[in-house]
Amino acid sequence: MESGLSSRPRKKSVKRRDLQKTGPPERRRPADAVLFDAASEISGPRISVVPAGGGHAAAEIARTHPDARVSCTFFDVFLADSARRHNEGIENLEFLCEPDLPDEPTDSVVLAIPEKSENDLARDLLQQTRLRLTENGRLFASTDNPKDHWLHEQLKGMFEKVTNRASEHGRLYIGSRPKPLKKIKSLDCWFAMRDGEHLIDLYSRPGVFSHRRLDLGARALIESLTIPDGPQAGEVVRDGMRVVDLGCGSGAVGFAASMRADNVQVHGLDANARALHCTQVGAEKNGLTGLTTQLEAEGRCEQPGTFDLVLANPPYYSNYRIGEIFLLATLAALRSGGRTHFVTKQPEWYVDRFSERFVDVSVREIRGYFVVKGTLP
Repeated sequence: MESGLSSRPRKKSVKRRDLQKTGPPERRRPADAVLFDAASEISGPRISVVPAGGGHAAAEIARTHPDARVSCTFFDVFLADSARRHNEGIENLEFLCEPDLPDEPTDSVVLAIPEKSENDLARDLLQQTRLRLTENGRLFASTDNPKDHWLHEQLKGMFEKVTNRASEHGRLYIGSRPKPLKKIKSLDCWFAMRDGEHLIDLYSRPGVFSHRRLDLGARALIESLTIPDGPQAGEVVRDGMRVVDLGCGSGAVGFAASMRADNVQVHGLDANARALHCTQVGAEKNGLTGLTTQLEAEGRCEQPGTFDLVLANPPYYSNYRIGEIFLLATLAALRSGGRTHFVTKQPEWYVDRFSERFVDVSVREIRGYFVVKGTLP
């Protein structure tokens, strides 16, 4: 989960016996470290964990309580796969990549909510927690903000008793005696966008990129599907084309591409399970039967070498590491002669990399963004 708080705590030294106990080292985010330290207090036959990053807190809880059944839910498949690799062999622990918490009665729910977390996502998880907790169940919620007030106020509205405890890494709250949930508030959102003569419905959820609105980069990528002038003027998408929407999010780009011509098949890839859920729901609403999805973090596209067009809106963080994954995925997906459009605010790196692998490389500025295009030889 990605959201927010403040100061960066001192890293703990790791002793040899700790390495033997916890397996290979993982990056321990402060909000997860709070939960790791509280593992002995978290109990019950059924325990559900949503971490901030790695799976070490869930693994410590499972080891400390071998008779409990522990599930650790991620929205991002890269994080889920990484946690699974680092914590193999713990029989009472399962790692899931799903859009929601397991839908079953739970004795303890364990949430890491960093300061920089999206508030709507935190509210969504807290509401799901209340719906799943048993009558005597407890919530363990951590934050990396030692001066937190927001999360504390949310919990006081949900529980009769909230224990508030300072930690070396942030703050831990323990909610017990759950209050009745008076009203279920939907934090999901439907909104519409227009593309030419088409009015397209989009479904969005907290935790999905550009929740509640159409990202301008996605809008620029959609507009790049029409070439306004010159010898190549016209629509990029033609009848019967096979298109990859790489990092599909809520599906806006793929939906627009599928409506530009007849019998267009769109395959949406994203590492976020909630994003794929939004794309699937939106495709059904818009009657797009030719759209498929794939949960994927490394760009291993199904049916490689068969696609005519790849449309990509890569993230800007990670110093182009994810941009490189998007590029390699594009090269694997395209057939010879296939085209790609990447949208970015910083085109230099993409132009350089495209020039090494593609021909007919060009750049077009749209709405303050740059769409870099190329053809696979």
